[in-house]
Amino acid sequence: MSEKFSDFFPLSTVGPYWVPPMIAPSTLANVWLAFTASNTSGRACYIAAAVGIFSILPITFFFMEPGINGASKWKVQSLLKDEGFSLPETSIFMPSSVKHGSTKSSRSWAERTDMKSLILFWRKVNNVRWVIAGLAAMLSGYATLVQ
Repeated sequence: MSEKFSDFFPLSTVGPYWVPPMIAPSTLANVWLAFTASNTSGRACYIAAAVGIFSILPITFFFMEPGINGASKWKVQSLLKDEGFSLPETSIFMPSSVKHGSTKSSRSWAERTDMKSLILFWRKVNNVRWVIAGLAAMLSGYATLVQ
């Protein structure tokens, strides 16, 4: 069983390597397109798309990381403590995928919840992020079509 959890943790730490490189150019491209848009509705859609796509970062850093991500890391650490698995601490101001930034309440939640429930909740919260990205893409695409 611990093999599954030790396999899970490295997979949960790859987001910082590919999410910001996708969000930064998407946000900047929509800002540039808004600046160069020839009509007001196109400009508004590009701005909304830029704000939407950029909003994924604060949702991740200030909601998910101290919440569900932190709870999941705390649970993995508690399940693997006999094998010496431990993560260093961090704070909400320095979010990290390989350090604990969880709150006391998220740690308490992790202690009374099984890993499957935590992962299912993470999936629900993560779905919000891809819906935001999808809506931003549709707004940007619509703005391009109306130009």
